[in-house]
Amino acid sequence: MKSAFAALLALGVLAGAANARTVFDDIRDTAPRTVFDDIRDSAPRTVFDDIRDSAPRTVFDDIQDSAPRSGVFADIDRTAP
Repeated sequence: MKSAFAALLALGVLAGAANARTVFDDIRDTAPRTVFDDIRDSAPRTVFDDIRDSAPRTVFDDIQDSAPRSGVFADIDRTAP
């Protein structure tokens, strides 16, 4: 009986989808927008924004994007499954 329960529990763990989202992600997504968000979104782009966006990526950028994140304040949405 114990082994059947353990097998069922293991199957449930293996079959379940991994979720990297936390409660804080949900709070951030449902929080009302502030005036500063609107200002940032409507601000004109500068030459430096275009340079940053068109710069070639390095090996270190790829390592940084694929590195595991730790802590609540990390941006895990890009690499979360």
